[in-house]
Amino acid sequence: MLNVAVCDDDKNFLDEILREAKKVFYNLRTEVSIHAFTDSDKLISSFEKYKPYYDIVFLEINMPPVNGTDVAAKLRVLNKNFKLILISAYVEEAINTFQYDISAFLPKTSIHEKMPELIERLVKEIDNENLLMHVFKVEDVNGRIKIVKVSLSDIMYFESVCRKVYIHTSREKFILHGYQFSAILEQFISKGFVCIHRTCIVNIKYIFSIDEVEVTLDNGTRLPVSRRKRQLIITRLSEIVNIKN
Repeated sequence: MLNVAVCDDDKNFLDEILREAKKVFYNLRTEVSIHAFTDSDKLISSFEKYKPYYDIVFLEINMPPVNGTDVAAKLRVLNKNFKLILISAYVEEAINTFQYDISAFLPKTSIHEKMPELIERLVKEIDNENLLMHVFKVEDVNGRIKIVKVSLSDIMYFESVCRKVYIHTSREKFILHGYQFSAILEQFISKGFVCIHRTCIVNIKYIFSIDEVEVTLDNGTRLPVSRRKRQLIITRLSEIVNIKN
């Protein structure tokens, strides 16, 4: 099931987009749970509490006194992996939205024409991303063993502490059961992760900044970086910037 949020302070338009979205998901035979908001603060609050996070968010840009792009920035801090569609009656605003890692800009005047193709594309993207899921055997706080499924894009970093290997995701932390850090390093170093010191590898897309002694992640987590690894990390980050440009 997909979890979808729609936020617009115009109740009439909110109802219109809900009707159109429900129709498209039904035609695609996609099971979906849609949550509607007229207040962006309630959307942010729901985003903080609701797990799993929303897969798709439709967000109106113009919701005085709040700017929808400010809301988008706050949501991106909470989670980087959802599909974000920004909505506005003003097409010229599209040019100022791409720094929020949007999946699409949807003009209000084209909802009925563009919504079917857009949702179909997003569903396919999510299905393809789900193929990149990894299954881990983990221990809970009581030492009980369970199996968890984690998306590659949701993994922030792995670290080894006192011979235990931890996986930190954007949602929670687990102790891996029966894994050696060397095996994790070998498996994930070619999948967008970078080694910042001998007992920690980080998903490079979560790195916000790097200085002489530590790496800071998007959520504010600070991790020590070895001097030998620092230049490699900077090179990898520079390569990503060059590709995007």
